[in-house]
Amino acid sequence: MKILFIGGTGNISTYCVEQAVNDGHQVYVVNRGKRNTTLPPEVTTLTCDIRNEQEAAAILDGIYFDVVADFVAFVREHIEVDLRLFSGKCGQFIFISTATVYNKPPTTFPVTESTPLKNPYWKYSRDKIVCEELLMNAYREQGFPVTIVRPSHTYGKTMIPGIFGHGDFTEIARIKAGKKVIVQGDGQTLWTLTHASDFAKGFAGLCDNFASIGESFHITSDEHLTWDRIMQIKAQTVGCSADIIHIPSDFIHAIDNDTGAGLLGDKQYNAIFDNSKLKKFVPGFQATISFSKGLQDCIDYFTQDPSRCRENEDISGLIDRIIAAYLGSVK
Repeated sequence: MKILFIGGTGNISTYCVEQAVNDGHQVYVVNRGKRNTTLPPEVTTLTCDIRNEQEAAAILDGIYFDVVADFVAFVREHIEVDLRLFSGKCGQFIFISTATVYNKPPTTFPVTESTPLKNPYWKYSRDKIVCEELLMNAYREQGFPVTIVRPSHTYGKTMIPGIFGHGDFTEIARIKAGKKVIVQGDGQTLWTLTHASDFAKGFAGLCDNFASIGESFHITSDEHLTWDRIMQIKAQTVGCSADIIHIPSDFIHAIDNDTGAGLLGDKQYNAIFDNSKLKKFVPGFQATISFSKGLQDCIDYFTQDPSRCRENEDISGLIDRIIAAYLGSVK
């Protein structure tokens, strides 16, 4: 099977590329070559900006792919380019959407793929919904062979999952230094964290899976943890205790819109997913990496290089400002 990954060097896609290589497929990635990510030597790298349609068309000319997977399409214009580039030139097009498209606030649990799509709080999610609708219209009207995949909160060894920043060591550094760490709300909402290697197994089962065309799937772990428990596991992993302060999501949003949007549009709610549809289409799929195990892999990776273990001053400063403002407001 010949697979093209658009992106291929990100938090999730790197694991999917490695899985495809291990499965013996002919793997291509196309990206701008900006990330210093080491891919397996069997991978063919095509360097271009996929959003420069003329440049991309030239470099992809004459190549038919069994599967194309776009991990970096976020808005309508990205999908419009994809449709022009790959109509009639692939057997299956997998769009990586997001599980944040599901109805917010949620009204039923567990979440299934038939849960309505609506997120008035987060533009990122609304843009992904637009992308999904455009692709499904192309499937219904022109037979474009799309499969939609919706990751939830997915992490790998290079990303420590949390609510601030982009998965760096800051929160762990604060825990080790005895500083306060923020958990939104009362810390008791249930959350799902999925290791990218587990996601890659489900993704691999959907590739070149004819029955999955025209369908949507989420791929998540079946382990559900409260946010307090997530923070406690982080602290235990580095031999510390966590000094947790609970702050309402809307208070955080009032100070930092970027972080707050992800809370109001996603992380302040319970996130419990039913993966039975995926397991029907990909028999034998099972997420096997617990958060405790996955986090230990993260800590091992970061501590191999002291330069990775820095506390980001901007992020830590933001956390301190939010804490100070909240404590001042409740006096």
